[in-house]
Amino acid sequence: AREPSSAPKPSEAMAEVGHFPTDLLGCCNVKDCGCGCCIKLWCCMPCNYGSAIEAAELGPCIPCCICSGLCCVGAYNRGKLAEKYNIDESMGMSCLVHLCCHPCASIQDMNLIITKENRTWGCGGLDYDAGAPAAPEPMQR
Repeated sequence: AREPSSAPKPSEAMAEVGHFPTDLLGCCNVKDCGCGCCIKLWCCMPCNYGSAIEAAELGPCIPCCICSGLCCVGAYNRGKLAEKYNIDESMGMSCLVHLCCHPCASIQDMNLIITKENRTWGCGGLDYDAGAPAAPEPMQR
């Protein structure tokens, strides 16, 4: 008797292609958006962006915070986000999006990280979402 094949089906072999949770111009549709979110973005955009990139484990917060206004930095990070979260977007498209609408693209990038990494808007950075599991405390002897 022949054993059934354990090879994955074609649909299982390919990872599901993701997408951004909001449209490029969907700045008001981001997770946990409200008056506080808008103020934090207006006043602390570089710090929130750096914190988001660090939360996605794509680099340290400080350099991203300092360089977040540069389209090339945003485009590079967006390309890495697309790769990490399996989003169908080429590096060329990431560059074009950040070149044409850098603030909206940065907000879309941060919202992706907030959604995928279970975070929320904090004061000058991202915090863990209230529903996120707490970090385990070290064992004491």
